[in-house]
Amino acid sequence: MIERPSARLILLDPQDRLFLFKVHNPAVYDPADPFRDPFWVLIGGMVDPGEDYAEAAVREAREETSLAVVGDVHWVWKRERIMQWRERKVRHLERFFLGRTSSGTVDTSGLDEREKSWTLDHRWWTADEIAASAERFEPVDLAARLKTLLHDGPPADPITLS
Repeated sequence: MIERPSARLILLDPQDRLFLFKVHNPAVYDPADPFRDPFWVLIGGMVDPGEDYAEAAVREAREETSLAVVGDVHWVWKRERIMQWRERKVRHLERFFLGRTSSGTVDTSGLDEREKSWTLDHRWWTADEIAASAERFEPVDLAARLKTLLHDGPPADPITLS
């Protein structure tokens, strides 16, 4: 099993909309696997050697969307999970950071070939749009968690996601 430290960014625009990618995992053959069908996911990826999680989250936003994060990012959630991804079992050690951008103009030309192969779409979402959607989001309770962040701000200590 591969262990993968991963940084995710909860990136909000000036209208408090959240940027998400729609991805798919065609290597999953089990019809019961929740990652078989397309789902919406936060910006993010692997933490490079010598890089801290927050730096990785900001770098991933720049690489994947060309968006600059303004101000500091705040570590708000953490999660450890094992999942099948691209024919491999991966133990993800994830940290989620809240950040903001001053622009809503996205450029995904920086996605590498692997990322392009599994990326179906991208867009900005409001918390209410996520809550009303029948599509799958990751984390699955994203709408409620986003509403809490928007209402209460970042928690004093990171919350562990189940």
